[in-house]
Amino acid sequence: MGSGKFLVLLLSCWQIASGSAVQAADKNSISLGQGAIEIVERQVPCSTAEFSYFFRVFVRGLHDRLPRTAVRNAYVWPQVEVRSDRSPSKLLLTAPKQDYIGSGFKIGLQQNLWVYLDPQVLSGNYPRLEVKFKPLTRQKIRVEYSQAEYAPVANTRANQERLVKTFGKSGAYIFEHRLGCWRLTQEIRSAKTSP
Repeated sequence: MGSGKFLVLLLSCWQIASGSAVQAADKNSISLGQGAIEIVERQVPCSTAEFSYFFRVFVRGLHDRLPRTAVRNAYVWPQVEVRSDRSPSKLLLTAPKQDYIGSGFKIGLQQNLWVYLDPQVLSGNYPRLEVKFKPLTRQKIRVEYSQAEYAPVANTRANQERLVKTFGKSGAYIFEHRLGCWRLTQEIRSAKTSP
């Protein structure tokens, strides 16, 4: 079984108890001064060893019972620090989590391939990405992305591809393991993706 089919099978095995949903912020949330983190009844993979699975759920959602917007609402920190890749110690701005629940998060999945969710693309044929997970500590991971070109690998049974080159749009997101699960806490913008 190919690794892509195995991952799809694994993702399809996650279950959410019937009637589960993001709970109202009043009784099942933790106040953090500038916002709240909602506690979700779920089976989202939250251990430090499951980041790659968590990230796919964060990008895609968890079926119709916990769609992408609900997952992001629960796992984006109330204020996301935006920093420059040229000077990451310098804080450019803090953005509210609402900026990352919808179209503000730029990494997507299309036919199980990483894509750049460019708002200027109307046909849905988004540019492909190379995505790398770089652990900074056991509880902090940097997800780097670069626009990429791929080519099919000759004489293979599956639709395997090889990376030809990276170019154009790039950036990174920092996820930290806080309050028992992974949370998006920072965005690192390159000069190529900054407004």
